[in-house]
Amino acid sequence: MHIMKSTFRMTTVRVLATLAVAVTFSGCAMKGDIRLLQEELRAIAARQDSLVAELRIEAQETQDTLRTQGDQMFDLRGDLNRQLQQINQSLVRIEAIAGQNQRGLTGVRDQLANIRRMPAGPAPGAGGMTATSDSAGTGSGESLIGGGSNPQELYDVAKSQYDRGSLNSASRAFEQFLADHPNNDLAPDAHFFVADILTQQDRPEDAIEAFQEIQELFPTHPRVPQALYRIAEVQIELEDIDAAKVTLERIINTYPDELVAMLARERLDEIG
Repeated sequence: MHIMKSTFRMTTVRVLATLAVAVTFSGCAMKGDIRLLQEELRAIAARQDSLVAELRIEAQETQDTLRTQGDQMFDLRGDLNRQLQQINQSLVRIEAIAGQNQRGLTGVRDQLANIRRMPAGPAPGAGGMTATSDSAGTGSGESLIGGGSNPQELYDVAKSQYDRGSLNSASRAFEQFLADHPNNDLAPDAHFFVADILTQQDRPEDAIEAFQEIQELFPTHPRVPQALYRIAEVQIELEDIDAAKVTLERIINTYPDELVAMLARERLDEIG
């Protein structure tokens, strides 16, 4: 555009110079020559106005283009910020899960070490363990293992029954374990499984009470935030939304660094 203006300016100068020379050499300017000169000047002015108008249009288009590109850059920056936030949240979740898995592996190794240190127990059916069957929601109430048995052995029997889906037998074994060894390191886990069995047996009120016992008896145990989250889930199933919100907020405020706190935040968002 600058080249076009320069070319136009040079052309105008040449025309004017030519006419001036012609007038000078003729000695006097005829009216016809003056009229031609005026027409040429008017044509030059019209072309100049046209060029100015084109320049204004191009300038406006350039401004519009720059404004559009600026808006696009702003939107792109916002999208990138949101994506970075999502990535950071995913990294936090992954780190929390990794830490949870590491704690779980540590617990498994400790249990294996305890099992290796245990004295050899009686073979199944050889005077220590009584075979029982889970029948249609009722149980005989018989002890799976005789009183005074090794706590790890009794806990393992209860857990194996739980894993097999024999909920009545598992519940009796866990309750026997808690009666014989209420202060054992595995007692919080036993309480947790008893409460979980109650939820599977569609006894929500009893399950809430059982989960609450974990915090009352073992307030600093890692099972406590998990038990609170399960309480919130049961409260939601009972449509006691206000109580569930209180429980979820308690988890978030008391255990902000735990994985369960992230789950609590998501659940709180879901229920409004």
